[in-house]
Amino acid sequence: MKSLNALTTGGVNYQEQPWHSECFLCSSCQRPLAGTRFTSNEEKGLCVNCYKTTVAKKGSGCQNPITGFGKATNVVNYKGSSWHEYCFNCKKCSLSVASKCIVANSRDIFCSECAKKL
Repeated sequence: MKSLNALTTGGVNYQEQPWHSECFLCSSCQRPLAGTRFTSNEEKGLCVNCYKTTVAKKGSGCQNPITGFGKATNVVNYKGSSWHEYCFNCKKCSLSVASKCIVANSRDIFCSECAKKL
């Protein structure tokens, strides 16, 4: 049976449990999480990089992870796909259509102005 060492100084509280800083590790890559940005999935701590590569959905426009970390956290869900708000753009003029009326065909999305010119 493994003995438990008392936590006397420092440490991390996660999900109402005390952890030694050196024992609080990413459940995927085993890197220390204490003092870093991390998230959880199914109650397991994950570093940001492991979350991005193993858990996060990929944006339909750019195939980059949708994480809520970084420059944009807004997500557009359209017809079963998820997009970063800044990637949800008109196929013709490349302007964002996240808060506009859109026209879509089988693969592409257009703003209403560009759709009139098709």
